[in-house]
Amino acid sequence: MARNCIASINLDAIKKNYLYAKSLSPRSKAIAIIKANAYGHGAVKVAKHLKDCADCYGVACSEEALELRNSGISSTPILLLEGIFEESELNLVDKHNLWMVVCNDNQLQWILKSKPSHKFDVFVKIDSGMGRLGFQEKGSNKAINSLENSSNVKNITLMTHFSSADNQNSPSTINQIEQFNNIIDSNQNNTSLANSAALMVFEKAHSEYTRPGIMLYGSSPFPYSEKFKDLSPAMTLQSSLISIKEFKSGQSIGYGERYVCKEDTLIGVVAIGYADGYPRSAQDGTPVFINGGIARVAGRVSMDMITINLKGIKNPQIGDCVELFGENVSIDEVAENCNTISYEIFSQITNRVYKTYVS
Repeated sequence: MARNCIASINLDAIKKNYLYAKSLSPRSKAIAIIKANAYGHGAVKVAKHLKDCADCYGVACSEEALELRNSGISSTPILLLEGIFEESELNLVDKHNLWMVVCNDNQLQWILKSKPSHKFDVFVKIDSGMGRLGFQEKGSNKAINSLENSSNVKNITLMTHFSSADNQNSPSTINQIEQFNNIIDSNQNNTSLANSAALMVFEKAHSEYTRPGIMLYGSSPFPYSEKFKDLSPAMTLQSSLISIKEFKSGQSIGYGERYVCKEDTLIGVVAIGYADGYPRSAQDGTPVFINGGIARVAGRVSMDMITINLKGIKNPQIGDCVELFGENVSIDEVAENCNTISYEIFSQITNRVYKTYVS
C-alpha cells in the first residue's frame, strides 16, 4: 500500500461498548444502530462481531438490511428505522423477517391492506417533540388502534426520538418523555425511547428497547467538555508524514494564507485531506499525535494533505505515523475543533482510506 492512510477498527471495542450500553439498562433489549455502514465502521463486519450478543440491528432502509441478510446475518432481527419507502418493499420485509418503523399514513395503509399471509413486527413512531418523522398526537392513537386490529401485525412497539438528549441542561427530554407517556396513556405495548445520550443519563427513558448508536463506536454524544470515560475508541485514523520543512517567522502556510508562522517553525505535511474524509473545517490547533506527542494543524486542510506544526515533537522524520484520532486523540476533541460532530466525521471517511479490522 503506497499511500499509508488507514482506518484501523477495533471490533472488540465496539462489542465492549455494546455490552456497556446493555449494562446501563439491564432489563432492556438493545438495538445496535449500524445504519450508514455502521457510522463508517463497516456494517457487515460490526454485525458479525456482535452476532452472539446483539438483540437487534437498526438500519435506515431495506438496502442496508439486505446487505446484512446476504452476508449471513439470518436470524437476528433488523429494524428499518425509516420504515419502507415503497409498498413493494413489504415483500422484502416479509421474506427476510425484517422489523419496520411506521411513521406516516402511507406506510400505515400499505401494511393494513397487505397480503393476508404477511405478518409484521412494527414500531410505531410518535413525534413527541423532535418535529421530524412520526405521528403527531392527533393521529397516533388512530394509527395504533388500526395496527392492533390488523391481522397483518404480530407485535407493536411504540417509539419516539429525542431532539436534545445530548443537552443535560435542557428540559426538552423530560418534556418529550412526558408527552410520549401522555399520548400512549395506559397502552400496554412495548416502548423504545432511549438513544445513546438518553441511555447514558436519562433513566426515565429506559424501556423495553434502547437504541445505542454513536456510543457503540466509542464517541460520546455529549460535548467534549463532558467526558465519559467508560467508552472505548473503536476507530483509529492514521496516515504518514510526507514532508518536513523549516519556515521563517512571518511566512504563511497553505491555501488562503490562513496560518502565518509567529516564529521560525518546522512544518510537516501529512498525507490525508478532505477527499479522505478529514474535515476541511479543522481549525488551526486541531490536535494530531506523532512520536509520543501532540502536534497541531497549521493551515487550511487541502484535498489530499494537511500541514502540522511540529513544535515539541521529538525527531520527526518523513514516514512517521500520524494519528488523526483514535487512542491518543479523541474523535470528540477533533469534532469540537471542526465545529461538527463525530457522527459526521466517521460517516464521511471515504473509500480511499484503507480499513483494517482488529479483534
